[in-house]
Amino acid sequence: MRITVRVAAVQAEPSWLRLSDGVEQVVELIEAAATQGARLIAFPEAFLPGYPWWRWIDTNQWNVEYSSRCRENSMTRDGVEMRAITEAAATHGIHVILGFGERQDRRIYMSQAVIDDSGELLSVRRKAGLNSVERKIFASGTPNLPAVHHTPIGKYGALSGQENQRPLLTRALRADEEQIHVAAWPGTPYGDAAGPDSSTTVSRMYALEVGAFVLAPTAVVGESAFDGMGGAHRVADPTGCSRIYAADGSEAVTSLGEGEEGILYADLELDAAGTGDPQFDSARATRDRKERDRVPARRGSRRVASGWQAGPDRWALPMSLGTYPAGGTAAC
Repeated sequence: MRITVRVAAVQAEPSWLRLSDGVEQVVELIEAAATQGARLIAFPEAFLPGYPWWRWIDTNQWNVEYSSRCRENSMTRDGVEMRAITEAAATHGIHVILGFGERQDRRIYMSQAVIDDSGELLSVRRKAGLNSVERKIFASGTPNLPAVHHTPIGKYGALSGQENQRPLLTRALRADEEQIHVAAWPGTPYGDAAGPDSSTTVSRMYALEVGAFVLAPTAVVGESAFDGMGGAHRVADPTGCSRIYAADGSEAVTSLGEGEEGILYADLELDAAGTGDPQFDSARATRDRKERDRVPARRGSRRVASGWQAGPDRWALPMSLGTYPAGGTAAC
């Protein structure tokens, strides 16, 4: 038996270093995607509180200040902000994969949360393989293999940034017959810092190698990403290149323009039993441009819900709720 699952990939500018605004933005995007019938929504890497691009562009003169702001605007995995997001997932009946800065004491990690449509936090995985600049801000997570989550909407997994081209990680997901993969990227103010179209190339190759549908959300990086940092012009044009790929590497939907904020949708046909070869599956819906949601307008402050209780520990990392492995590099 085959099922059809509508998925959503975000292309939007984060609320840079403003955690409360960012949580409100995430909740609004979850609601917008669910209204369009999406069963899963994927956010870019480090969407909360925004990827720290300032580390690439100037001296250390003001980097200490902005590193501190990044830590202060990162959230804990069991704090009030995460509760608001898990409650939004439950309210709207949608699975959520969210990249965020995870704060623990004076450390922050580049983490990826997986939340199911009942609001249960299935896993939080900390990125272990950081590049030389990321290590100046974030602590490295404990190396561990990623998990494929077996759910009523299919088998899905997720990786962040350059993890998507590491054979040890991708083979682990392939071995568990992953059907839907989220390759989260931060976007870039430099066109493509790692090389021409590197994020889209890696995402497409992942689809071909693993035989899975790939959602590749990226952030829009505009001038507001560098507000208050000397006022210098940093970005020629806002960037953003979210994609959804079919298992044969073709684009399942027409992408948004660079700098255009919205949500990409695709209806994926999956083998419900998970026994068929997804290599030659294709995404059915080629959405008309008019169907793309605009990012909801930002509204005033939102009261964050409380009262959430943690369920049984099912982290991707080998740890219990509220405990963390020793070691790691302290954040700046």
